[in-house]
Amino acid sequence: MNNTIIYLIGHYGVGKLTIGKAICAATDARLFDNHLANNVIFSLVRADGSTPLPEGVWPLIMTIRRQALSAMVHLAGPQASFVLTNALMDDDPMDRQALHEVMEAARQRGGIFVPVFLTASDAAHAARIPSPERESRLKTTDAEKAERKRHTRPLVRLDHPNRLDLDTTHLPPAEAARLIIEHAERLA
Repeated sequence: MNNTIIYLIGHYGVGKLTIGKAICAATDARLFDNHLANNVIFSLVRADGSTPLPEGVWPLIMTIRRQALSAMVHLAGPQASFVLTNALMDDDPMDRQALHEVMEAARQRGGIFVPVFLTASDAAHAARIPSPERESRLKTTDAEKAERKRHTRPLVRLDHPNRLDLDTTHLPPAEAARLIIEHAERLA
């Protein structure tokens, strides 16, 4: 897999990070999990995954994400591939902007953009959300809050020819990674 940006998009607890790690383990891709950017700021404001965040957090995080995208475009080698993760909501202009900026980074690199939308059943979400690992990574651990968000805030809409949709409810991460890699390689 060369010069590809795979963007794993899904609500909390669908396995974005776990699948992203599996893709990177099976390829030479580099992982930029959304919490790499988020946690720079979250750690400073002592985010705990349930208390509302202070106003102004997201523009600061977007600045960090933009710098990472700039590094991908201007500093990474021309054959480098990346796996990015995020929960992008359709009703959030900043999320739509983030999607556009990732697509633009792929275009500037002359690479392939592969948006992957991940879903899971309510039961799978409920089992995955309240975990010590999520808490240690400053992720949401409130299953009720996550369920409300899933049911009231749809993921960003994107009609893209390279799009792949996967339900991770019963799909092991390694199998999901294999399907995504095969899809990306077909597009190359």
